[in-house]
Amino acid sequence: MQFERMKSPRLNFRKINFKDFDFLFRYHSDPELTQYLPLGKPYSQDQVERYLEDRLLHWVLHRFGTFLISLKSMDKVVGYCGLEYVTDTACVDIRYGVVRDMWCEGIATEAAHRCLELGFSELNLDAIYGAAYPENIPSLKVLGNIGMRPCKDVHFYSDVVDYFKITQSDYLKKACKKE
Repeated sequence: MQFERMKSPRLNFRKINFKDFDFLFRYHSDPELTQYLPLGKPYSQDQVERYLEDRLLHWVLHRFGTFLISLKSMDKVVGYCGLEYVTDTACVDIRYGVVRDMWCEGIATEAAHRCLELGFSELNLDAIYGAAYPENIPSLKVLGNIGMRPCKDVHFYSDVVDYFKITQSDYLKKACKKE
């Protein structure tokens, strides 16, 4: 499988690599960008190193994972998006984040749509999950925009997040309606 480079109408996707530490450290050092991530606060240098190592290991083990996304028009990294197995489960979770100066541009939704396409059309996954804090309205909107619906059949992070899911059959039905 060759998913290391993908595209969408406005975005380029590339497999995360060791050279991305500086971007990831800047992103994960921002209190506003990290308030809804697992730590709920900026990450230390060591925590970002572990975060990056975990993303790289996922690629090695599963041959898919998190991408850095950049605008085709500027070749500027604007965030990340990808699919990863939730630790100790068979559930695949969609993850995304966009730098503040690109909020409200539809970047996260476009990236997440492309990752769903990867998951269902190329990886043949049965379902993809999402999770967001109830206060994280922008993330909840992205999950809704990509067709995810509330889900009560999983509980892999904590009581404080809401869970969402889209199945392959629901995704393919929506894709057929668009054509």
